[in-house]
Amino acid sequence: MRTDVQSRGLEQRAHPRTPTKRKAYLVDGRKAWKCSLIDIADGGARVSLADMGLPEEGIFLVDSIAKRVHLTRVVWRSQKEAGLQFIQSEALDGPAGGKDGAVTIATRFAWRLNGA
Repeated sequence: MRTDVQSRGLEQRAHPRTPTKRKAYLVDGRKAWKCSLIDIADGGARVSLADMGLPEEGIFLVDSIAKRVHLTRVVWRSQKEAGLQFIQSEALDGPAGGKDGAVTIATRFAWRLNGA
């Protein structure tokens, strides 16, 4: 059921979204998938993806264009899109280097988050 505010189309997000059309990578452990960023905000992003099984938490978004890596959690999902909330983010030092580079970046970020 939609609330009255939602049905009037008023924005309720904490951060304004910026539409974009750029590629990024979702990383889960040692696997990475290319996705398309549809829009992005300080607190999260909406991504277009194939029918991949994303875990609810602990997936990383590597955005080499913005030079950022984000630990995320899935807050909603449809067959073709997902809404991600950024839990923690960090600037990238250099280029992502494709899928393998995205996995390396996410792995190093996870180590830093866990204090290893």
